[in-house]
Amino acid sequence: MKNKVKFLYALCFTAIVGCKTGDDLYISPNNPLDGNLPALLTASEVNTFQNVEGDLSRMSSIMAQHSVGLNAQYSDVQNYRITQGDFDNVWIGLYANTMYNLKLMIDKANIAGTKSPYYGGMAKVLMALNLSFATDLWGDVPYSEAFQWTTGNKTPKLDTQQDVYKAIDNLLAEGITDLSVGEDENYYLPSDEDLIFKGDNKKWIKAAYTLRARFLNRTSGKVAGTEAKVLEYLSKGISSNAENMIAPHDDVSQNQWGAFQATRRGYMGASNLFVDRLSTKKDPRLAYFLRPNSKKQFIGGDITKESIAPDISVIGPFFASDNNFPIITYYEAKFIEAEVKQRQGGNAAAVLNKAIEANVAYVTDGAESADAVANYAVATKMDILTEKWVALYNQGIEPYNDYRRTGIPALTPRPQSVGATLPIIPKRYPFPQTTTLYNPNAKNIPMDVAVWWGM
Repeated sequence: MKNKVKFLYALCFTAIVGCKTGDDLYISPNNPLDGNLPALLTASEVNTFQNVEGDLSRMSSIMAQHSVGLNAQYSDVQNYRITQGDFDNVWIGLYANTMYNLKLMIDKANIAGTKSPYYGGMAKVLMALNLSFATDLWGDVPYSEAFQWTTGNKTPKLDTQQDVYKAIDNLLAEGITDLSVGEDENYYLPSDEDLIFKGDNKKWIKAAYTLRARFLNRTSGKVAGTEAKVLEYLSKGISSNAENMIAPHDDVSQNQWGAFQATRRGYMGASNLFVDRLSTKKDPRLAYFLRPNSKKQFIGGDITKESIAPDISVIGPFFASDNNFPIITYYEAKFIEAEVKQRQGGNAAAVLNKAIEANVAYVTDGAESADAVANYAVATKMDILTEKWVALYNQGIEPYNDYRRTGIPALTPRPQSVGATLPIIPKRYPFPQTTTLYNPNAKNIPMDVAVWWGM
């Protein structure tokens, strides 16, 4: 069975390749269309890994000043010269290749006589996760009328971000219900084709609760009184690094950050803001997150300079091509808990220290001590979110979301005097060109306009 799964995993990564100008690492896994539940699950997970680790992650890393763009399209991104044409492939990756497969999977898992709620629950959790990528980066997006092109609706309405977030939480709640039934209520049971948790429904439930906490906390600036519910979800969620929701990688199913660095050397590097933060604090994660430059020095790129020096640190062994990639983790859960408890008026230092300790243990695989950095006696909001920004280095779009939600860490935009096309860090991305061209409901919104939960 494992060999079959590995073959399918490789097939999903290689069957259909859609090339974006200057970036042939965009991988569009084959859409099994009317496939069976195991094939749909594997394909949907592989697509999700690409959505978490791929171009959206790299672009958002530049926005959050984890990284700097040095060459080709990433030089444009660094100058906030972001266009509709940058997103056609990733939009297809999210909607046609991932969420449509998940809709098929949800429908198939609910067929009378062969109901398989574990598959349906996993699909709902993954649907919620991928839908969050779309709404967090574009705001109002299609959902209630999405996936109807086979029945003639090719111009779906855009649901408000507030309604999309309600749908996300409903998906996770329903997913938890589906995953909580007894095994004997499933006609088919997931196994090794579930690349994330190998069919372990209890780990899926914990991941779903942690995602509910992430998303509810995201909207805390717009929805009052969320703190108790966030903490309740966290208490039922991921409780150790052993339960982290990760994208597994090996020499076949490569970590997309590592693969990108191997084939696009010189396109991106670390920012001096990030490097200086770790160097100053003698952070034990420095040599895991980063590699030194040609002079064996840890140096970051300075975005205030018109020409950013290219001989800078790049991603380190934590992002190696065969290394797993975190999606939702115990340490993120502890950072959320610390933020909520600080917002409630308490001293969240102990929780913050646990979050840092968990991250150091995960990033260094237990090889380093966190004593030099997990030593807070009092924790401010700035402390918590800045430490979270460090811990989630290049891990999807979450650091960019946190910055747009809170303004932390304090980031200075690239100056227009040295090439930036905007006076601010973009607050959203433009819709893909194909979307606004063919769907009159999709109107492009300027990048200086915040999404609903943003500031």
